[in-house]
Amino acid sequence: MMKSKRNSSFELLRILSMFAIVIHHFAIHGTLNPSFYDKSFANSYVVYDYLIFLGRLGVVLFVMIGAYFLCDKEFNFKRPINLILTTCMYSYLIYFVLRHIIHPRSLNILFNNEGLKAFWSPFPLPSGYWFVGGYVVLLFLMPMLNSTIKSLNKQQLQFLIFILSVFWVLIPTLMQILPGKPDMAIDDFGYSHGIIFILFYFMAAYLKKYSGSFLNDAKKMGIMSLLCLAATLVICLLALRGSQASVMLAGVNALYNPFTILTAFYIFAFFKNLSFYNGFINYIAGSMFGVYLISDNTFIRTLIWQTFISSKDVAASWLNYLGEALGYSLVIFLASLLLDILVRKMVFEKPINKVTSFLNEKISKIIKY
Repeated sequence: MMKSKRNSSFELLRILSMFAIVIHHFAIHGTLNPSFYDKSFANSYVVYDYLIFLGRLGVVLFVMIGAYFLCDKEFNFKRPINLILTTCMYSYLIYFVLRHIIHPRSLNILFNNEGLKAFWSPFPLPSGYWFVGGYVVLLFLMPMLNSTIKSLNKQQLQFLIFILSVFWVLIPTLMQILPGKPDMAIDDFGYSHGIIFILFYFMAAYLKKYSGSFLNDAKKMGIMSLLCLAATLVICLLALRGSQASVMLAGVNALYNPFTILTAFYIFAFFKNLSFYNGFINYIAGSMFGVYLISDNTFIRTLIWQTFISSKDVAASWLNYLGEALGYSLVIFLASLLLDILVRKMVFEKPINKVTSFLNEKISKIIKY
């Protein structure tokens, strides 16, 4: 049987989502920090806040793409095993190269132990990847999530998405805008950066199962997406009002706020309604997770955004700040892409796939699902 070709519109969205995440890292891991407010940087804080928003938007879209293809599939251990092995490979490989071969002085504070203990003691990995942790949990929950989706009708799935959005999107956002509640935190309602992936999973499933005429209209979805993007930019202009507003906006945009969720929903619906095939786009999209694992490695990002690049140095001009954000993020994106092709695809992909198949076979015999 001939394998069906994956719609390149989703793969293009995957690429754009990852670039949004990389440019978000320019802001969030950079040297410009609205917590230490400087009036001369006021215009750049607007750009900063918008880049934070784009990063969270990229995360929602990236998870929704995976969920869209998984929400009606049978579970197997290959996906989480392959993800874990690939993450381990990059984490230890980068750690070993930087610590024992290059050893930049700027990372001395991170390399605070010596010998074999230092190699293993940052359990479970030298570099923490919060996204990987959340996504692995999502993959293992896939059988239960799919059973839930299958058992719910349209109205019930809408209600589930609404309730989760209230507790994990609306309430955390309001608590960020109106802080200071005694004995209350956003995680009191089950919110975490990983567990909220469940909401994104249900959103993607809804668009796959129950899209009506409105959501299936690419033109309308494109207009709604642009309106949401523009509205968020207008909101970010509030950063011009001073330190308190800028810090509050950065905090809100670092969450998955209502505008982030709504924008992601419409953008995803827009790309879902496009259909074309491009082999080059699909090939490049296959390296997007590698781009994340390389560029957001704890040690790599410290070198990039704290040592080699200082966003604060150009923050006096918002145009220079935006220009460096776009330029440097593109360079890091392309460099990480090239490294993933050379390292993972050409060297480690086959061994990892073999180990994945072996472990999947053994675990499947022990654990029945």
